[in-house]
Amino acid sequence: MRGIFTAGAARMCPTVEGGRVSDRIQAPRRAAQNQFVRWLLAAFMGLTSAVLAAAEPAVVDTVRVDERRWQQTVPLYGTLTSPRDADVTPRIAGLVETVAVDAGDRVKAGDTLIELDRALSRLELDTLQASADEAAAQLEEARRLLREADRLAGRGAVSQSELEARRSQVAVRAAAVQRLRAEVAAQRERLARHTLIAPFDGVVRARRVDPGEYVAQTTPAVSLVATDTLRLDVSAPQQYFGLIEPGMGVRVEPETPIDAPINAKVDVIVGASDATARSFLVRMFVDNRDGALTPGMSAKAMLELASAEAVVIAPRDALVRVPGGGTRMWLVREGDDGTLRAVKRQVSLGRSANNEVEVLDGLEAGDRVVVRGNESLEAGQPVRIRDERSASAGPSADPPGNDGRSLRLSQPGG
Repeated sequence: MRGIFTAGAARMCPTVEGGRVSDRIQAPRRAAQNQFVRWLLAAFMGLTSAVLAAAEPAVVDTVRVDERRWQQTVPLYGTLTSPRDADVTPRIAGLVETVAVDAGDRVKAGDTLIELDRALSRLELDTLQASADEAAAQLEEARRLLREADRLAGRGAVSQSELEARRSQVAVRAAAVQRLRAEVAAQRERLARHTLIAPFDGVVRARRVDPGEYVAQTTPAVSLVATDTLRLDVSAPQQYFGLIEPGMGVRVEPETPIDAPINAKVDVIVGASDATARSFLVRMFVDNRDGALTPGMSAKAMLELASAEAVVIAPRDALVRVPGGGTRMWLVREGDDGTLRAVKRQVSLGRSANNEVEVLDGLEAGDRVVVRGNESLEAGQPVRIRDERSASAGPSADPPGNDGRSLRLSQPGG
């Protein structure tokens, strides 16, 4: 043993050349040996720290998932339009005499918009009326002659042929009166059509003619738009078909400062889906009698939807994104020794909204999932629950420093 120690010591000692020590050769060897010893100490301390850390349970927050009807608020966007928007044209051609409205005026159904010159039409009406009066007088004379002929025929003073002629004359005169009276009525209608009236309540968007212009029956004279009730058409994704029904309440939020959202109802659902956009049309009407809105405004319709059957629902904070794709959750289960341990579980997801996800496979109602502290868990690792709540209780406040992200990135191999 002494020989071995002597030999080792000799190796550690400086080389002797000619009875003298060569420090220049031995110094680098001593430095390398010291560095190796320091590395061993650091590795030992790191291993000791890891073992001590593994021995301590991970502190986590959990949520018990539940089974209930899926509810979500779906925002759908569209543009407010008027259900009645028309370029009003004259019902008869003529010369514009007066224009009673201008852009921005509010009118009621039946109000006068423009007046056409009616002098010639009024004269023609007078002529037809005179002809009708004349025909009525001739009819009355024909009836008198028929009565007289009928009395004379009773005494044999008038032949039967003459009596029939008198009767035929009364029928002819009566037909003439009826024809002329119809012509008078038609002329009165033409005269009335020289006044262009508003077909519905609304606001004049534009006046397109001025006095002195000649207009045809195809000439737009006034643009009129109804604003008391506005229409909102939105495109809903096809997965919501069957969840949105006529009569369902809707909260409409126009993109303009208003005191509160406007309550409306779904009026029509057009079931013919757009094959390109994978959507269908939902139409609702918005009360605008106060004039707070105007056609052309963009608006958001908030629909509260609920599934027909109960589904398993978990918080989004429980999701952990796995490198390479896929998602998982960490469950907390009690082991045979009574220790709470982390259990890794792959899940299949459905819908996602309001910080919650629908779990199609992988979880059951009552399972406890980790929502805080799941970033670096290992399978089978002991855990200690700091806070536990039910999924239906809603999300808890994020701890300081948490950025509120719903998906966490798992460590490789975790």
